[in-house]
Amino acid sequence: MRVVVTGMGVVSPIGIGTAQFWAAAVNGISGIKRIEGFDASDQRSQVAGQVPSFNPSDFLSPKLLDQIDRFAQLALLASKLALEDAGGLDSYDPGRVAVSIGSGMGGFGTFESSAIRKFRNQPVPPFTVPRTMANSAAAWVAIKHRFTGVNLTCSTACSSGANAIGMALDLLRSGRADVVVAGGAEACVLPLTMTSFEILRALSTGFNTDPERASRPFAKGRDGFVMSEGAGILILEREEKAKQRGARGYARLAGFGQTCDAAHIVMPDMNGQVAAMRGAIVDAGLEPEDIDHINAHATSTPLGDIVETRAVKNLFGERAKNIPISATKSLIGHSIGASAAMSSIATIMALHTGTVHPTINLDEADPECDLDYTPNQAQQKNPRTGLCNAFGFGGNNASILFTTLE
Repeated sequence: MRVVVTGMGVVSPIGIGTAQFWAAAVNGISGIKRIEGFDASDQRSQVAGQVPSFNPSDFLSPKLLDQIDRFAQLALLASKLALEDAGGLDSYDPGRVAVSIGSGMGGFGTFESSAIRKFRNQPVPPFTVPRTMANSAAAWVAIKHRFTGVNLTCSTACSSGANAIGMALDLLRSGRADVVVAGGAEACVLPLTMTSFEILRALSTGFNTDPERASRPFAKGRDGFVMSEGAGILILEREEKAKQRGARGYARLAGFGQTCDAAHIVMPDMNGQVAAMRGAIVDAGLEPEDIDHINAHATSTPLGDIVETRAVKNLFGERAKNIPISATKSLIGHSIGASAAMSSIATIMALHTGTVHPTINLDEADPECDLDYTPNQAQQKNPRTGLCNAFGFGGNNASILFTTLE
C-alpha cells in the first residue's frame, strides 16, 4: 500500500505558502531577524525566525482569536493552505479523515502571559487551559473543517512533527483513516522559553548584531541554534484513493523510523540516530545505498551537528560523502516541534523539483563535519529518495523517508 503527499502548506520565516517558502530556500534567503515580538534587550539571544506578515485576523474572527494560541493559529493557516493545495477533501467521509499534529511546547505563549498575569494578581483569561494544551492545534483543525476521524497530538520535543507524520503513515497502513492532515506547529519565540534554552547553553548568542549569520549548521564557530516559529502540514492519502479523485501527487511517504536512545535527557546519541535512520530505510523496503538526499536535523549546536555527521557516516560508510545534505534550519532556525514538518516539505520539494536547497552560512566547515552539506548554493541533484531527520530531547529520534512517485 503506497501513501502519497497530495497537498502541502507551510507558514515559515521565509514565506507563507510552499511556492514562496521554496523559492526563498533555493535562493538561500535567511529568515532570521532581530526579535520583534517582545523586548529582547535583556535576552542573551536576541535573534529569531519569526513569521513575517502573519495576520490571523485575516482568517479568524475576533472571538476565535481570543480562544486560539499563536501556535494553533499557525497550524490552522498551514492546514488551510495544504487542503487548498490538495483540492479539498470533500470526497471523503469526514469520519475517515484523521488529524495528526506535533508540537513540542504547545501554547506556551498563553502559558507565559497567563503566568505573568497571575503573579501580578491580574485576572487570568478564561481560555488559558484550552489555549495552552498541546492538542489544541489538532483539535482546532478538526473543528474548523469538521473532520471527525482520529485526532492525535505528538509531543516529543524536536521530533514531534516527524513523529506526527510517522503516526499518520501508521494510521493509513492500518486502515484507521483514509486520509490524514499531518505535520507540526510551534510558536516559541518567547522570553521565558528562550531564557530556559539559554540556560542550557543551546541558543546562539554571538550574532545579535548579524542575525542572518546566526544559524550556522556544520560551520566552524557555530554557537547554538536560533529559536523559530512556524507550521508545516501535509495531506497524506492512499495512492489509489488519490488517483480516484484526480489529486496531484508530490512524493511518496515510504518509511518511518523511531527510536529512543535511552542515554541522556538532552545530549544527542549517535547510536539512536543511526537506528532511527536505518528503521525508516528498512520500513520503506530499501537499503542504505538507495538514499540520494538527507535533510539533516542540523540545529547548529556545537555537539549536535558533529554527532549527526558521525551517525550518517556510521550508517552509510564511504558513500556518506556522496550524499547531498541540506540543513533547512540554516534558513529558518529551529522551530522545535514544527521543524521536521517544514523540513519534510523541503525534502519533498527536492524530490519534486530535483533541486537540493543550500545550507547557508557555511563558508568554513567544522573539521569534524566533513560531508557534502550543499554549502551556500543550491544544486541540481535529481534525488529519488530523501531522508528527513529529527532528533529531540528525551533521546527521541525520528526519521521519515520520502521517494519520488515513479
